[in-house]
Amino acid sequence: MGARTQVIIKNSNSLHSMNWWRRGWQSRISLCSFSGLVLLLCWISPGQGQTSHRKDIETLRRQIHDLEQKLQKQTQQESQTIEIIDTIDQKISLTKNLLSRLKKEIRSKRRRIDSLKTRRARLADRLTTLQDLIKRRMVNLYKHGQTSALEMLLSAQSINQVRVWAEYQRRLAENDARNLRSYRRRQAQLTRVQRQIENNLQEQVALLQEKQSEEKTLKQDRLAKKKLLRTIRKDKKTYQRQLEDYQRAIQEIQRIIASSEKERLKAQQIEAVKRADLPAGENFSALKGSLPWPVRGKIIRHYGPYKHPVLKTITDNLGIDIQVRLGAEVHAVAAGKVTAITWQRGRGNLVIINHGDGYYTVYTHLNEIFVELNQHVLQGQIIGVVGETGTFDKPVLHFQVWHKFDHMDPETWLRP
Repeated sequence: MGARTQVIIKNSNSLHSMNWWRRGWQSRISLCSFSGLVLLLCWISPGQGQTSHRKDIETLRRQIHDLEQKLQKQTQQESQTIEIIDTIDQKISLTKNLLSRLKKEIRSKRRRIDSLKTRRARLADRLTTLQDLIKRRMVNLYKHGQTSALEMLLSAQSINQVRVWAEYQRRLAENDARNLRSYRRRQAQLTRVQRQIENNLQEQVALLQEKQSEEKTLKQDRLAKKKLLRTIRKDKKTYQRQLEDYQRAIQEIQRIIASSEKERLKAQQIEAVKRADLPAGENFSALKGSLPWPVRGKIIRHYGPYKHPVLKTITDNLGIDIQVRLGAEVHAVAAGKVTAITWQRGRGNLVIINHGDGYYTVYTHLNEIFVELNQHVLQGQIIGVVGETGTFDKPVLHFQVWHKFDHMDPETWLRP
């Protein structure tokens, strides 16, 4: 705490009420007393400030804890390597989300602390001003209080002159009392503000410690995943399991699209609500060849059949895989409505956007997601960031385009 904050008035002796007048002549005049100038400084003690709403952070902590228990159980039971990798992927994704929220909370705490320190400085300045004013009044009363009253009584030429002087003294005493109340009130405010600062500082330290711990955990999880990936590079059983997961992922996407199509066709039966839940004026088919890229990067696997490097089997890629930097922002290629947000083994977080007329786009391997289910999005709007799920060596966005139940080559839809 700075010197300005330590507002100390050493003289704590009360100035008891003083009767300035005695009975005399034909009139009785009583003067207001000036009392209660007992100002005692207390060091501001730690207190409990406002607690930030951290429901999302607590939820993420619980989910991470559950995954840690699951991972420990899988390891003990010698589960399939691909299952362990999937659990690690989920834990990495949740840890990164937690870190993101912790960083936001730390920034919020810093802004709050800076604001409170500014307020503390203003209060301390005002208290110093009031302290100096009260000190001067105390000194003046000590030196001239009784003498001035006696001199006035002896030198007054009329009772009216005495009354005017008495009224002035009454108003002066009222002003002194107001200053005293203001001092006490601001001193109490200063105490509360200092307690809030100390409480926020303690919470900030705890958040920073938790952030460092989670960063260490994230690093360990990444190393564990990398080690597991090295062990399965030539494991045909693991790759076969991946292909099975891939087929299940395709079926899940088709199921989601089929459900959305069913709802869309039902809505079309009623003219009054036809396309009411989609942005007006959209014509996705007219955008073919001119759609913006969902993310900038290098295509490492194109649409269509490809030969598996280990199994030597031919597998269809229903979209394109774009290699990007970790945390790259993913944009909606056109306006639409978020139809699904889910998690798939080997794909991580997945978002599907309905663009109307049976057109859909699919975005997988996301880490953070910035949209909600049934939310309307605009072309170019950021819907999330790329994570590090799956068995790729580097971060990848998997992007698909569908028309009803048919998957299409995304490269023919994106601008060159």
